[in-house]
Order: sequence, then structure tokens, then C-alpha cells
Amino acid sequence: MKLDKRGNWTLVGILAAAAIVLIAAVFIFTRGGGLSSVESESPLLDQSSTKRTVVGKSIETAKAAECKQRLDQIRKGIETYKATNATEANPASLNDIGLGVSSEFFTCPVTHQPYSYDPATGKVVCQTHPSY
Repeated sequence: MKLDKRGNWTLVGILAAAAIVLIAAVFIFTRGGGLSSVESESPLLDQSSTKRTVVGKSIETAKAAECKQRLDQIRKGIETYKATNATEANPASLNDIGLGVSSEFFTCPVTHQPYSYDPATGKVVCQTHPSY
């Protein structure tokens, strides 16, 4: 970039630097670059595209972590429910736990499918992430 006589940046130099940064950002955050794209390894991804951006992959990872965290909270709620009730029986439904959350909390944040709950055993699982 050029400096003017007083040692300040010229408008052309500033615009050129901004254009380079913009092009680099577009390259990184879109499906553009070879390094910014990762192969699809998850069955949860849209099968029409075989590549996802790094940003898309990190969003998917965050939603999966949120699913695991929700399941952990629900399981703790079930244990608390059993400890506070005299019968020590499992709740009849997830809404009976009393976590004070909306029914949306009892769905997977990735696929928006409700969690499976068996009141006989007190087990709650996500169909999308059975290992959680």
C-alpha cells in the first residue's frame, strides 16, 4: 500500500486491503476453499451435498453437544423426581419431571424429533444419537 506525503494511508490502499480481506472471508466461510471444506461423515447432514464448510460442521457439533447436555439434564431431573417422591417411581412422562422448561426442550436440537422415554425403566434416549 502506498503512503501519501504526510505518511498516511491512501484511499486506494485502504480499499485494496479491504477487498483482500473480504475475498479471504468469502473463501473461508463458503464452500469455496479446499481447506475450508470437510467431507461429510455424519448421517445427519443433508445427503444432497457431500461437503460442508468448517462453520457448518462446527454448528452441527454444537447442536450435538446441546443434545447430550439436554439428555444429561433430563436424566438428572428423573433422578430428582424419584428422590423427592415417596413412591420412588419414575415419572409418567417427561413433562412430569418439573424442570420448568418448554416441551421443545424434550426434542433433539439437531433433528427436532422428540426423545424416547420409557416410564417403566426411566430411560430417555435420542434416536439420532443413541450413544448419548
